[in-house]
Amino acid sequence: MSRIHILPDILCNKIAAGEVVQRPASVVKELVENSIDAESTRIEVTINNGGRDIIQVIDDGLGLDKEEIELAVQRHATSKIAEIEDLFRIKTMGFRGEALPSIASVSMMELVSRARDGESAFALEVQAGKSGDIQPIAWESGTRITVKNLFFNVPARLKFLKAKRTELNHVIDRVKPLALIYPHIAFKLVADNKVIFDLRAAAPEERVAAIFGSDYRDKIILVEENRGNIKVSGFIGNLDLVRVASGEQYLSINQRPISDRLINNAVYQAYKSLIQRGEYPFYTLNISVPLNEVDVNVHPTKTEVKFNDEWRVYHVVKETVEQGLRQTLKMAPGFQNRPQAAPFFQTDTPSNQTSFVTPPGGQYQADNQPRSPEESEILQKARQFSQVLDRDAVETKPQRQHGGFIWQVHNKYILSQINNGIAIIDQHVAHERILYEEALRDMDENKGTSQQLLFPATQEFSADDYTVLVDIIPALNTLGFRLREFGPNTVLVEAVPTGMRGGSEGAILKEIIDYYRENRVFDYSPAKRLAASYSCKAAVKAGDPLTEEEMRVLVDRLFATQNPFYCPHGRPIIINLSIDELDKRFERH
Repeated sequence: MSRIHILPDILCNKIAAGEVVQRPASVVKELVENSIDAESTRIEVTINNGGRDIIQVIDDGLGLDKEEIELAVQRHATSKIAEIEDLFRIKTMGFRGEALPSIASVSMMELVSRARDGESAFALEVQAGKSGDIQPIAWESGTRITVKNLFFNVPARLKFLKAKRTELNHVIDRVKPLALIYPHIAFKLVADNKVIFDLRAAAPEERVAAIFGSDYRDKIILVEENRGNIKVSGFIGNLDLVRVASGEQYLSINQRPISDRLINNAVYQAYKSLIQRGEYPFYTLNISVPLNEVDVNVHPTKTEVKFNDEWRVYHVVKETVEQGLRQTLKMAPGFQNRPQAAPFFQTDTPSNQTSFVTPPGGQYQADNQPRSPEESEILQKARQFSQVLDRDAVETKPQRQHGGFIWQVHNKYILSQINNGIAIIDQHVAHERILYEEALRDMDENKGTSQQLLFPATQEFSADDYTVLVDIIPALNTLGFRLREFGPNTVLVEAVPTGMRGGSEGAILKEIIDYYRENRVFDYSPAKRLAASYSCKAAVKAGDPLTEEEMRVLVDRLFATQNPFYCPHGRPIIINLSIDELDKRFERH
């Protein structure tokens, strides 16, 4: 018997499914892209249990007739290409003819459709790749595809799925870029009977505001540039939209969402002198190039592309963003010089403890160093976090010498005379350590103190930010926040921790969400992660001027902590120069 044989169709479908269907979000992506290709004006996505139990996509597109329904679940059946040359001028989202049969091979799928000019609708059920008979059914024009029990026949793949909330976030991450690219299409996403977003057809800038929050409307900058056969259009954000975690950066090529490190770097280079390392600007940009100038068939999920001249595209994108920044630099609110911070020390605080409040933001400084790959940053932080969060202070705690000098150097470091020499203290990480220990204590004892806002404020979030926030609202409330859900993707802020500046709650909450999400890979408790997030974002910043009294109080509170030598992230807080070391430096014997 020959060792070489033809694989059966069911096995071929499962192999294709391994490339195309990696998780529920992959199913959603493929089905929504088909709906877009079908010229739909409204697309509704419903999932249950993170997509494990049910994924359903309904559209009002062109639909399929009876013969097309039967062909649609066959491998390599497609209406998108017919000859070899078509591979080099692809303008549709899907084209390989693998999505539906691949999905059907690892689920229980029902396809219901009616052609736009057809008189009847038909349904077809496919279970684990085996098709039933096509049946007539009552249905309006368009298509409804229901996928049940994903991976029920591939348990090895099923066990790799994450928690329901995580899988939902992946679905949001797949639908959101498409909703940005196609603002003329209405999108609705429902998860476990809860509406995540319901987006009506709108102008591009209104779609951005609907997805990310109404405050984005006045903080985005329209960019549009034609250079030969390359066109770049979309929106970039001012500095108010800069965040400390990636996630609000969207690229598309000919209205197809893509991931491209080189083109992303073109945008970062344009912002280079305005943001610090480790910060990420907002942008949603579409690059239009001739279809034969880009190959979209280089990756199974079609999220990566290959340009004929990628460096030309790089420079056009970079110059387009730079021009948008130059034109808006003097007029956009986010690019104005930040106001001087109000005093941090509140002398009218009724308790013996000193309260510090957060400034509206630090100065953005030039950073001429190249960015490190994200993976390297995560690994480096992981090493620090695992060793530092529970580290006890083994050194003898210093004591500030009362009446001794205390200076602030470049609004960043504090020089203080201590009992055995001089201490140089990083003011940001010092305050971070103070707030971290206080936050842990408050959460443990559930006694965080609050200051009531005169007028409760509503804060709107993007869908994925909101799913993170809902999970941590109970813990935030133990810190002194008073938050409650208040409509779709919105919370009502009734109070903030004592000492936190009123009016900054929206920015602080978004930074906490970023930090909490970014550090979820580290192996330590959610309470410590949240405390570290809050303390980092609520602490005084480098560049904030402090009065002498504020510095003395800050140093005294630092030395009263359990571990005054390291911040929650492992960075050193204090450099001690002892009298003996100073004597040696000056060659005193």
